[in-house]
Amino acid sequence: MREGDERSPLKAAFEQSPRPQLVCDRFGAIQAANPALAAWLCCDVQTLDDWSVDQFLPSLTPHQLSLTDGARTILTTAVTAGRDQRVQVDIQSFRLGDHDGFLIQLKTVEEEGLMQHRLYALFESSMDGIAFATIDGNFQLANQAFLDMLGRAAQDVIGRNFREFTPEEYLEEEDRRYRDQVLEDGVSEVYEKHYLREDGSLIPVSIRLALVRDADGNPEGCWSICRDSSLRNQLIESLTSSERRFRALFRNSLDAIAFWTKDHELRYANRAYLDMIGYSREELTNLTYHDLTPPGWEEVDHEITRQVEEHGYSEVFEKELLHRDGRVVPVSIRASAFRDNRGEIVGSWVIFRDISHYKTALNQLQHSQNLLQQTNRMARVGGWEFDTQQQRFAFTEETYRILAIPRAFDTSLDSIKKLFDEPSGRQLVRQVGGTLYTGQPMDLEVTLDGFDPARWLRVTAQVATDSRGRNYVVGAVQDISEFKARQRSLEIDRDTFQQMAFHDPLTGLPNRLLLEDRFRQLAFSADRSSSHIAVFVIDLDDFKVINDNSGHPAGDALLKAIAQRLRGNVRQSDTVARLGGDEFIVLASLESAEEATIVANKLIQELQAPIEWDSTRLHSRCSMGVAVYPEQGDHFDALYEAADKAMYKAKASGKNQFHSFNPKVL
Repeated sequence: MREGDERSPLKAAFEQSPRPQLVCDRFGAIQAANPALAAWLCCDVQTLDDWSVDQFLPSLTPHQLSLTDGARTILTTAVTAGRDQRVQVDIQSFRLGDHDGFLIQLKTVEEEGLMQHRLYALFESSMDGIAFATIDGNFQLANQAFLDMLGRAAQDVIGRNFREFTPEEYLEEEDRRYRDQVLEDGVSEVYEKHYLREDGSLIPVSIRLALVRDADGNPEGCWSICRDSSLRNQLIESLTSSERRFRALFRNSLDAIAFWTKDHELRYANRAYLDMIGYSREELTNLTYHDLTPPGWEEVDHEITRQVEEHGYSEVFEKELLHRDGRVVPVSIRASAFRDNRGEIVGSWVIFRDISHYKTALNQLQHSQNLLQQTNRMARVGGWEFDTQQQRFAFTEETYRILAIPRAFDTSLDSIKKLFDEPSGRQLVRQVGGTLYTGQPMDLEVTLDGFDPARWLRVTAQVATDSRGRNYVVGAVQDISEFKARQRSLEIDRDTFQQMAFHDPLTGLPNRLLLEDRFRQLAFSADRSSSHIAVFVIDLDDFKVINDNSGHPAGDALLKAIAQRLRGNVRQSDTVARLGGDEFIVLASLESAEEATIVANKLIQELQAPIEWDSTRLHSRCSMGVAVYPEQGDHFDALYEAADKAMYKAKASGKNQFHSFNPKVL
């Protein structure tokens, strides 16, 4: 619990618990401790970083910890603040990946505590619902029978007021009558009420309240003892109106009900049964049970008869009935024996239910499931769950396909980790554990091992909680290999476009668009440092002669060679560009304007050397014009125009030389 600053509900509960708690590894070294434990040991939390459990719980050695599988409770002696105390220690083991650990909770055990421990066992095992609420009605304690009665988990009851689970019509009488009775006598009479279950249904209970006072005699809270009175009420109702209820049920039931003698003769049938098969009561007097069953259901009828004779009732079966108009009606059927005073079976009550709509819905559901599977397959999306107790994954059919493994494959964490390349496997295990610990959703991209080209998967996950309050991780996996390939292709296309948009295709040098951008960057730097920029416009002398005499391939080779020489004779921060034809431009940062002459002479000298091409020596010289920023222009177009004029002055003066821009001369 030390890594990261995330504040998950689990971590907050650990730190805020009033009960001393710690997390240690399988050797007993403390990994995390809450403030309650530090206060109990009279130290601060940071001090416990270097402690092991057996320093204050001598009997809780690494060997004892290794015996823990799941959860257990022990009583032992603890050393704290220079004295020994009997404590109750609850140990719960957990495992993630290759790491074992234990969550340990402590509670001081005195003689009264031991008695409370025994009473707590009675409290938890009681078949009656028992709960304790403050005098204001807020539940502080509830046993499992009470929680089951409400159909709710402990976290949905503890801390909430009993009024939230009581229909409004009962609240006035409870507040007016039974509250006063408890405060006056310390206990209420047994009374009836209803509780509201989580699914919205009402459960009738018989309830008695018992007052608890504090040491000063002030009312502190109430114990409530509840018993589900549903069965009792049903029995009373059954005894007082069994015939009335039976007749109403028989006549008005939506299910078809009929009575057959042991010889398969119909004696009674309700309206729903007559509607189901389309016959009148008079017509049915001449038909037997088997006359109403299409061929092929003999084995089912035989099994129903056998179960009724052996057990007095049958399981629910599915079969078909013949309607009067000849169509087949799918039904579910259950039979129950009827006995005479001697216990002999004289007939059977049979309940039918038309399941035509169920069959249609089942077919639609199957179709929807198939459609979902096909959609997932087309989208290459699969689902998965990770059981933290079993350390195993559960996969949908599409996930098996995406991972390229059979359904019989071992889905343990270690086995699934090996399907990925090493970095991806480590990242997957770390992220699943992080999601479980912090509650933060996971979204990562990983690659499967052994595929060329690479198989890329996107894995997402989040924490879920089952009906028992245990956390697990649920997520999805999607094959994104094609997306990755398209992404890479787009990146290549983008780089190619940028190269074509900003560079000369023959020499690879920057073109005018990129050149102007580089100039703006150099100008910004020059303004800050009070330095200069030289613009050199270079035009090859007699380039047309080389093209005409040696051909365009020779001219192209010359241009490429000139580009390489220019790049090799300027600094890396300088820029060499080609504007087209045989014209090149050089941008150079200078400490002083006088340095432009040195650079120009160097470039003129380097470009005079001949170039070897296809056993031919190509001679080419150049004329060059120079303009300096900011003295001879404050933007690129002005400097380029000035340098270009100087270059033409050099050509007119005999070529193979450079001229600096001088507006008085030009």
